[in-house]
Amino acid sequence: MNFKKSVLILMLLSVIVSSCKTEEKIEAVEADEGSGFLVIETNPPNADIFFDNAYRDKSPVTLYNIKAGPHTIIIKKEDYEDSVNDVVIEAGKRSYLKVDLVQMIEEDKAEEKEEAVAEEEIGKGAVEEKPEALEEEIGTLKANGIVNIGNKFALYYDLSEGKFTENRQPDSDVFSKRFDKHIVFTGFEPAAIKAIEKGIDDVQKEDCIDARGQFEYLYSGKTLCAITKENEIAALGGIWEDTENAKLTWKLFS
Repeated sequence: MNFKKSVLILMLLSVIVSSCKTEEKIEAVEADEGSGFLVIETNPPNADIFFDNAYRDKSPVTLYNIKAGPHTIIIKKEDYEDSVNDVVIEAGKRSYLKVDLVQMIEEDKAEEKEEAVAEEEIGKGAVEEKPEALEEEIGTLKANGIVNIGNKFALYYDLSEGKFTENRQPDSDVFSKRFDKHIVFTGFEPAAIKAIEKGIDDVQKEDCIDARGQFEYLYSGKTLCAITKENEIAALGGIWEDTENAKLTWKLFS
């Protein structure tokens, strides 16, 4: 009888100790000041998740030990529009981000024909118009020009060929989305981009060789560096008060 009582007491003590350890672990997690968690779900699933410009995983996914504060989540999926989301992580808390992706709609033939004409005019303008500030630098450049982004929300860039279109092409390196005061750029792998604190006239090839990102904000007076799908180095930037009809100078280095 005493033996049975001893066994029961030992089992009870074991459960209590185990419970205490679990509680300590939970408390430690909750008390981990400065970080939180983020659960990301998308419809449809299996989308690429970029956290502060770095690829993390496919959706659905839970990101752990995220530094508290504002962060940018970019969600990409083929045949769907990119989704850019700003989130604020609170220390010790779990946050949720659920996104319904918007499927790209194919334009009808009449619209495509009109856009093709507009794209051709944009391309001609970019090739024919050369900024005076680059005349002395022409020996270090393979090509250069100016593109007017107009009032379109999105524009696609093939920097190796100096082609700028309103629809994605197989050789498009990046595309932009225009907002009032800034332009958001997204690179198509294997192309890579980065924004730097230099005006386009001052940017050299060496400034752009370490571009690694896929998502950047471009503001007036700054420059976007790009490594194209053909592994060539390019840059573009400009000065504007409002992005509508802003003129971007672009360079393709030799």
